[in-house]
Parts: sequence; C-alpha cells; structure tokens
Amino acid sequence: MEYDVKPGSLDAPYLDNPNLDSHLARAALPILDRLHEQLADDPVSTMITDRNGVVLSRKVSHEGLTTNLNRVHLAPGHVFAERYVGTNGIGTALASGRPVMIAGMDHYVEALRDFRCAAVPILHPTRRTLLGAFNLTTIRQGSDGMLMAFARSVAAQIEAEIAAITSRRERALFQDYMEACSSTRPGPVLALNRDVVMMNEQLGAAVTGPDHYALLDHAREIADHPRLEGTRSIALPSGRVAELRVSRCRREDSDAGAVFRVRLIGRPQPTPAASAAPARSNLGLVGSSPHWLRAVADSETAFVAGTWLHLLGEAGVGKRTLVEALHRAHGAGRRLELRQAPLSDAPAVTERWLHDIGELLAVASNVLVLSDVHLLGDQLRQRLTNLLVRLDGNAPGHLVMTSQPSQVGADDQLDQRCGASVEVPPLRHRYGDIEQLARFFLRKYRPSGESGFSPDALTMLQRCPWPENVRQLELVIRGLARRPSGRMIHMEDLPPECRVSSNKVLTTIEALERDAILRGLVDRNSNVQRTAQDLGISRATMYRKMRRYGIVPSNLT
Repeated sequence: MEYDVKPGSLDAPYLDNPNLDSHLARAALPILDRLHEQLADDPVSTMITDRNGVVLSRKVSHEGLTTNLNRVHLAPGHVFAERYVGTNGIGTALASGRPVMIAGMDHYVEALRDFRCAAVPILHPTRRTLLGAFNLTTIRQGSDGMLMAFARSVAAQIEAEIAAITSRRERALFQDYMEACSSTRPGPVLALNRDVVMMNEQLGAAVTGPDHYALLDHAREIADHPRLEGTRSIALPSGRVAELRVSRCRREDSDAGAVFRVRLIGRPQPTPAASAAPARSNLGLVGSSPHWLRAVADSETAFVAGTWLHLLGEAGVGKRTLVEALHRAHGAGRRLELRQAPLSDAPAVTERWLHDIGELLAVASNVLVLSDVHLLGDQLRQRLTNLLVRLDGNAPGHLVMTSQPSQVGADDQLDQRCGASVEVPPLRHRYGDIEQLARFFLRKYRPSGESGFSPDALTMLQRCPWPENVRQLELVIRGLARRPSGRMIHMEDLPPECRVSSNKVLTTIEALERDAILRGLVDRNSNVQRTAQDLGISRATMYRKMRRYGIVPSNLT
C-alpha cells in the first residue's frame, strides 16, 4: 500500500539485458540447467533473481505453466521486488532476508494467486551480503514443506558454488600479485577485488594515513569495472600524485580483480602543492581539494577555447553546477540549452530529438548540454555519433556532454567526438571540501547564519562516504537548517545516513532497516544485545547487519 501497488493490476517493470556476468549468475545457471533436466515435464519452474528482484533466468519445460508464467510476466528481465508487485515469493524473500512460502491468497496482486512460490535468499559465502534469490513456482497443489526443502537445498548448492568461484578468483589474483612482486624491480604493488586486498611492504611504507585510504578508494573503484585498464593518475590528499598502472587478472573467462603497480610522484606537502592543483578559479564554486580544482581548471580551459567537452562523474557530483558556472563566467550572450535522452525510443520521438540536436548545434550562440548520455541505447548512441561526425567542423554551437564514469568503453566513438574529457571527482575524494560545502549550504538555507556545527558533527560529516555525493549533502544540511536558528548543530542532530561508513546506495527497505537499527542503538546507549532483542533478531544477525550497513558503535558515542 505504501508503494501504491494496485492489487487488481500487475506492473512488473522490464529491464533489457539483465546482468548474467555476476558471480551469482555464473554459479547458478549450470545448476538450473541440471535441475531442468531432472524436472522435465514437471509443472515446476526454477528461477534465479538478483538482489533487486530482477529475474535473471527461468527454466520450465511444462507448456501449460510456461503460458501461465508469461501471462503474469514472471520471466527474465522483469522485476518482482515488493515495491512493484507487493507480497510475492521473490520480493518478500529479498525484503525479509528469509526463506518464504507465498501461496495463493498470500500474494498481494490478484493475478499471482494461482501460484505457489518457495523462495530462498542467496547470500555471499563470506560477506553474507544479499546477492539474490532462488525461486520455485508451481500451480500444482502439494506439500509446501517439500517445496521449501527443495528450494533450500538448491540455494545451498548455489552458495557453495559461489564460494568455490570466489576461492578460485582469490587464488588467481594472488598468483598475479606474486608475479608482480617477484619482478626484477617490483616497487609498490597493490592487488584487490571486492573480497581481498593485498599490498607489498614497499607500498605499505610509502603510502600512509589519508593517502592510504584515498589510494584504496580509487583502486577499488577501478577494480570494480573490468574494462578499466592502462595508466591512471590520481591526486592524493598530501599533494603527491599516484600513477597507477592497472592490469586485470583474467582467468577462465572471469575477471578476478586488478593488480596495480604504483609510482608516487612528488613529496608530501603540509598544504596542497602548487604543482598538484591549480589556483582557485573565479567561477564562485565551493571547494579547494586538488582533484576538484584540477577538474574545474581543465573544464574552464576547454570551455573558453570552444572545445567540445565531456564531463564524467557520478550522480550528484555537480556536473550541471559546473557547466552553469562556466556559462555564467564565459558565456556572455550565449544561450544555455539543456537536453536529456528521449523518454521513448519510438522512431518519431528519436527522429525529432536528433533533429533538435542538429538545429541547436547549428546556432553559434548556443551552448548545448546533453545530460546523462550513458543512458542512450546503443542504436540511438550510434545515430547521435553519426550526426556529430557529419556536423564536425560545420557546427558553430558549443557541445557539452555529461555522463557517469565507466559506463562505456574507452574506445567509445561518441566520447571521441569531444576534444576534452574531464572527470569530476566524487565527494568522498574531496575530504577537505566537505566542511566548506556544509557551511555553504547552511548559510544558503539558514541565511541568518547564527549557528554552525560542533566539532563532533563536522567530524561525522567528514567520515560519511556520501554515496549520492554533493546532492545528498545538500539535502542533509537543508533538513538540519529547519531546526531553530541560533542553535549549534551537534552530532546527535545528524540523520542516520550520516552515521555509517558504507558507500553503498541502499534500497528503500534497506534504508528503513538501517535507520531502525541506528535509532535502537542510539536509544540504548550502543547496547547491541538489548537492541537486537528489542528488534526481534539474534545478536549474530545484528552484528552482520551492522557490518553490512557500515554501522560501528564508535559512530554512536
């Protein structure tokens, strides 16, 4: 009811190309194939879903059941999270984190009430984080206990196979790491994936303190994207630059992580070195971290020169704010036009959209901003590329594209149409700017400026990873600014999202669970056992959820 799910209609969204390259899919699909052979002609369907309820694979050999499943869109690509279809086997198992049996009238949507579903969450074997669910669906009346026992058994097989794959990945990464360390002059070496981190003594001695955490942050992000290779340079908090030579660990057609050979340039400085970052610009933007100032300076240089510019950055980092500041400073007499990807892929809509892009770029006084071009489908992306190729040299208008990083390959032809590409850093890489931004937003939403932040509140704000970046920080400060003017903002005034160390973007249900745990710990003076009892979960489960959400008792005291 909260999500406004309608019992009389079924609305399971559809996603193109669900991810079949995950550890879960690689482990589960062979098992589902074997089950399909064993259950031939039985009116039972086996399915695997990811953690968001997207059906990755479905196996069924009974024609009548296939027809019924297709009728309710219980098929690969469709999303059966509770927020879309209410109580159902897949969605409820994922939301509760427990095996569930949903039969007949237990379903919230009427169209699903012919089915009996046994679903079991699948957890990572070491981190115990939610990966997805295994689901058995049938229309045959029978023993729910037997159906659930079968579903539990298959889920256990999938988890065991994930553990085996993880072990093979770690051994492969360790082998590549040892090869890098045993070279003639290895220097600092780092190897990591989502499960393990390895570094040699040279790296441990050379990179310490904030530089150590900044280096690991960047390396984790690079390792998470299998297409990122080659050499990348990052500015460290000390003013040094770390040059990372990245090589992927690929074994058995699987990406096991990345090995980094690290070269450190420069010496630590008490303040950011002049060579590490340019002087502040006159654009009126908040922030003084070297990575941010470099992005601003490079963008300004390209904009002033009239070079087509591609701004990459996570959602909420301030790409649009940067473009608007550039236009205010250097776009006198020029019109700023903002366009996003079309909402429909209907031929008439895309034709009109492409025509408008061409018309806007044909006018010299226009600055055209194409937002979130990573959302363009392959066909439309290619057609836009072809249009820009035809306009190359004959389009007096200025083009700025924005997109999220690592969404397209380095050889992407659309990206190559821009003469400059600049990556706008996420807020977690701008540690020194968080206090400046927090004070800026407080003045914006509380103009009287009669109060500020206590030292403990500022420390907590700086420790928060801000997965939604500057946009999230602004929303938090706007909420705090509604408090009575003249009152200092203390740590206990901060919302729960500021008291965690995990940079994972949570679903609505996960955020509610996290906030309930935080409120319980705050109310009970960080007593984990009492909080677990009051929430009706075991102490072990409580600690597991705290690790999952990045909650530590020191965050609360």
